[in-house]
Amino acid sequence: MAWGGFTIALLLVYLVQTGVAGLLGVPYFDAFLVLALLCGFLAPTHDARIAAWIVGLAQDLGSADVLGIHAFTLGLTVLLLTRLREIANINRWWVRGVAGLLAAWPGQAIYLLHLHYWAGPGNTSFWSLILVATLTTLLAAAFAALINSLPWWARRRRYRLSRT
Repeated sequence: MAWGGFTIALLLVYLVQTGVAGLLGVPYFDAFLVLALLCGFLAPTHDARIAAWIVGLAQDLGSADVLGIHAFTLGLTVLLLTRLREIANINRWWVRGVAGLLAAWPGQAIYLLHLHYWAGPGNTSFWSLILVATLTTLLAAAFAALINSLPWWARRRRYRLSRT
């Protein structure tokens, strides 16, 4: 894995998530989760797991949450994704989206349950936590699958333009 490029991507994601997404007020967008999913799709297995843990640690350092909760949940997400990557053919963008959704949902659910039950008294219902976890993972999995498919779409467009 190209760790220099990963570091630059992590810094950009940190700026986007803490600056731009906070100013725009996008509640269900998690750029850190998108980066972790991209690492899970593109990097070798062990590098992807380490990168996801680093992404989670960076998210922990920039949040007011307990140190380590994001590192744990993103590490779990990419662990599940690399296991799914071994048994499923993720060459299609929609399969990547489904695999990202299946892998990311448990981690997001654990994080939201942590916020609801351990980080303080929550006044939201259990079903609203499930809905927020589902919307967050659906959006992140869709972004990660589409970003991961951009090189394929560019090659296809270049091929189509060269044939005319």
